[in-house]
Amino acid sequence: MKRKLLSIYILIGFSFASFGQMDYSNVEFRSYIYKYKEAEPRTSELGIEKQLLTEIVKLLGKDIYTKAEQDEIVYKTWLAMAKPKVFDYVFKDFAVSSNKNWGSENANGEIVLEPNPYLTDWTVSDDEYPYFQLALNKILEYFQLMTYGDDADSVASSFNELLITKDFKFSAPQDDDWAYSYIESVNVELQKEGLVALVTKGYYNIIVCDINSKEQLTDLFEKFRWELVQP
Repeated sequence: MKRKLLSIYILIGFSFASFGQMDYSNVEFRSYIYKYKEAEPRTSELGIEKQLLTEIVKLLGKDIYTKAEQDEIVYKTWLAMAKPKVFDYVFKDFAVSSNKNWGSENANGEIVLEPNPYLTDWTVSDDEYPYFQLALNKILEYFQLMTYGDDADSVASSFNELLITKDFKFSAPQDDDWAYSYIESVNVELQKEGLVALVTKGYYNIIVCDINSKEQLTDLFEKFRWELVQP
């Protein structure tokens, strides 16, 4: 039965592939994890369902991605959360490329990568919620629906990484600005477009959404124990 399910996951994975094969000629896969977790993350038991992701992606990507593309993002995110071992196997290229260390060389000029990045994240997590947050962050950031900035300058550049704001021209940060104060000034400009920037409290992950979606997204992120605030 497990073998049949794995075959189904592989078939679905190939059908959802939307990028070319990477060049692994200079990559060495090496794990520093002695033993991966055998248990899978609890989802339904904790009230985490695929529909939550469907609603988040729809609200963030409705004017950016087609319905089919939204479904692909949701499928990847759900599989990563519910079955990280299967996800790393089925979406090997994506699992690697959605980690920020992809392509970076060490002092010896080597690119050394963890072969099972999401399973590793799950293995080293104390419980499900930090892992859910990390997986959601990585995938939304990969699809440019979430970004990061912990000071005024990094926040200013991060808005160029969000698809919804990449063509906007915002005022530059002032010398005394910090992350929240700059987002607050950006929100004055975004309000004219019917948009608002929200940040995960304490983590500095940033999203931009319709003002009318603010409360719904805040409630959805709370399901993952992430507090969204408007600076």
